[in-house]
Amino acid sequence: MKRILLLTAIFIAGCTSQQSDQLTQQQKDQIKSEVKAVSDSIIAGAERLDSGYFDYFADSPDWGMVSAEGSRWDFQTTKKAISDFVTSATSYKWTTTRLDFLFLTRDMVICALDGKDEVIMKSGDKQTCDRYAYTMVFKKIAGQWKVVYSHDSGIVVTQKAGK
Repeated sequence: MKRILLLTAIFIAGCTSQQSDQLTQQQKDQIKSEVKAVSDSIIAGAERLDSGYFDYFADSPDWGMVSAEGSRWDFQTTKKAISDFVTSATSYKWTTTRLDFLFLTRDMVICALDGKDEVIMKSGDKQTCDRYAYTMVFKKIAGQWKVVYSHDSGIVVTQKAGK
């Protein structure tokens, strides 16, 4: 009898703890608002060609990025690529056509953006990607949402200057 009561208590406790891990719609809306604000700041920084948006990325050995070309980058490679982009472009414009959030835990969220990229390079070349996707995994670290993983996907078309 004691064994049945113990197993029942463990089962009830297990069900209760699972339900307490579920996010309410209000919690999801709050997290979505916080993560969207960071995502918007990253995009705004990129559009200003201000590499300061890199501060929203977590400097961690666990950092991961897959570029649109399929290359895997560590944190330092990503930082250099952003710096190179900022110094080689004269303008950048992002237009969001879709934005989705997938809640993994209270402190980890996937933010998926679909849209259009437009870049004017200092060479005068224009690079566009009419269907581009950014997927960023955000983790709440020390009270701040930081990107811990990113994946870009799209086919960039380059129009050479003067053509």
